[in-house]
This record gives sequence, C-alpha cells and structure tokens, in this order.
Amino acid sequence: DDSTLRWCAARIPQTWPNAQQPMSSIRLFKAWDPNWGNDGREAAWDGLIDYAVSTNAKVFIGTQITCDEAADDKAWQWTKELVDKLHPEHVMGLAIGNELELLQFRGADVVPPGCLDNLWERGYLWRKFQQYVGEFDSMGFGAVPVTSVFTGMAMGGDPFYEVPGKGRINSFLLNASSVYGSRVAFTWNFYPYFDPNMQLDEGTADSCDTALHRAGCWGESCSVPAALRNARRKMQRLTGRADGLLWVGETGWSWPLSPTLGSAMRKCPAWSSRETFEDYYAGFLEWDMQIGGGLRPPDHVFWFTMRDSNNFGLGEHFGLISQCDEPACKIASPGYAPGSYAKFHGPSEMKCTGTPIYSGWAMGESHCRNKCTLDEECEFYAIW
Repeated sequence: DDSTLRWCAARIPQTWPNAQQPMSSIRLFKAWDPNWGNDGREAAWDGLIDYAVSTNAKVFIGTQITCDEAADDKAWQWTKELVDKLHPEHVMGLAIGNELELLQFRGADVVPPGCLDNLWERGYLWRKFQQYVGEFDSMGFGAVPVTSVFTGMAMGGDPFYEVPGKGRINSFLLNASSVYGSRVAFTWNFYPYFDPNMQLDEGTADSCDTALHRAGCWGESCSVPAALRNARRKMQRLTGRADGLLWVGETGWSWPLSPTLGSAMRKCPAWSSRETFEDYYAGFLEWDMQIGGGLRPPDHVFWFTMRDSNNFGLGEHFGLISQCDEPACKIASPGYAPGSYAKFHGPSEMKCTGTPIYSGWAMGESHCRNKCTLDEECEFYAIW
C-alpha cells in the first residue's frame, strides 16, 4: 500500500499478521509517486531492499500506464532504478498498467478526450508494454514474468473483454501471450466486497446474509474460487494451455465501510463489519488455493493490503494494520497489548539524560508509546 511504501517501508512485517508464517512476497503498485516529492524516496527504497534481502522475499513491482506518456516514462525510470537495486533474485514480476479497463469510468480530469482511443485503438498500451519489457530484459530480468493487471470486468467477453474505444483486453492478452509465451502471467484483482451484483436479502432494507454466504467464503462454490475457475478456462481458450501463470494481484475486505463501496451492500452493516473482515481473512489464511473443476489452482495470491491507505484521496480500510505506527493488528484478541508500561516518574521539570533514540513530534501519548513499542531498543518514553 502507498502508506507503507511512503512512510514506513522499514516496518514491513516479516510474518503474516495473525499467523506464524513468513511473508515471502510483497506487491508494489509503483516505485514512487511524484506527488510525494523526492525527500524520503531513497530511504524508503533502502527499507524495502533491506526487508527483501533479510527475508529472501520477492517483490512484484508495478509501473503505471496513463494518459500522460512523459509521466509514464518518469515512473518507469524510477521502477528501473528500484529493480536494479533489488536484482533479479528479489523481483517476482513486473506489472505494466493496473486495471486499465476501468479508465473508461474516470472523469475528464484523469482521462482527457482521445486518451482511450490512443490507449486501445492506436496501440499505446501494447507499444509501451513492449518498450518497457525490452528495457527490463536488457537489465538482466529476461526470465522474470511480465503482466498487466486487470479486474473481473475484463473477463466479460469471448474469452475476454473487447470493446472498441473502451478496452481491448482480449487483443492485448493475445498479443502478449503470443510474443512472450509462458512468461506472461494473467493477473486479476478479485473483490467480492465490490461485486455490483450482490443484493440485499429479499424483503429487507439492511440484511445481506445470502450475499455474505456466497462472497465471504473460500470453498469451491464461493466467489473468488469460482472467478478463478472462470479465469483458468478463459486463459486456456485464448492460449491453448492449461498451465499458464495465474496470479491474483489483489483480494481483500474492508472494515470499516469503504467510502468507494457503491453497491446495495452499503446499506448492510454486517457487510463491512469487523466480524466479516475477520472471517474473510481467516478463510484466506486457511484456503488451500484449490478452485475445483479439476483445474490448476492459482500460482500466487496477494492480500490487499498491509495497512489502511488512501485511493484518490479517499480512505480505504482493507489493511491488516491500521497505520505505520500501530504495533498491533486490526484483528487482535480482547485485552491484547503489544507492550506494557508502568509510570516511572513525572511530571518533572528535568529532561532525560543521554542521547535519545528518537526526539520529535508525536500525535499524543498513545502515538508516542506506539513508536517506542515498535523500536526494540526503546525501553521508556517521555512526553513534553
């Protein structure tokens, strides 16, 4: 998530939250954001690289495709700088573009006239994809999978979405798999949470038990496994192969309510409750990745996301941890405390002696305490 990358890349958990299993891969949507300025970029990258090297983890890194070629090339330059520091052994894959079929629903401030025609009809996406992959390969990453990430909407076609001027996903995937073969990963973001087809229980104004029964589970009849079966079959129709790389780039649940939820589920309190969030994540951890139908399971699945973050200025609450300086997971046992403190002295007019580990601003005492808890060298804190 953007919050972790920008503010606390040195605090990436080494084990899955609420589980005693190592986290072996992370996904980055981008190497950096120009709106963040340059201050902190190198420090963030250093934290990310230290994490990858110390845990032997791999990074699935993305670079943008937008309506602004100069901005795309700048973002790509940052991506190249970061992967060059990571080296091939710590790069899982490269995603060029994310959910581009949804651009048609954005406003003119993001998608000016002519942008979609340039992207799909004049081949901008395919041209930049080939350019970036070529440069990626010349850096020594020729064996690393490449992809562009799409949503479940892109599966609405024969076999994939193909609408002139709006999204030619089928043509793109056919071109990519023809040129790059089995190196291409088919990557999908699946969110039952946002499924517009989910409806309230019949005769109710705020109940959604039926929808939760289908969306909030991980058995073969549940939303994500069913979507993956559909994806596998469509991939095989396009490529003739049953063993193509299939990745889930994102899946997750929001607690509390996401401001971007626009379906009828917005009226159902249970849909965005802590209980549903906990059940969905617990099911994710227990899922054996089988999808039924005798089909090969996905090769890799990512949870969205590590920490709560923002999306185009709107707060999102899909994180397993609420914020950078929060030492506890959002789901924790009643009474759990990641650190315990007893008052030692105060109030006082005298400052502590010695060199402080940290001397700076905190947003209240609880925030200062959290900063101490997260630092293994910190044994006490003082508020002034």
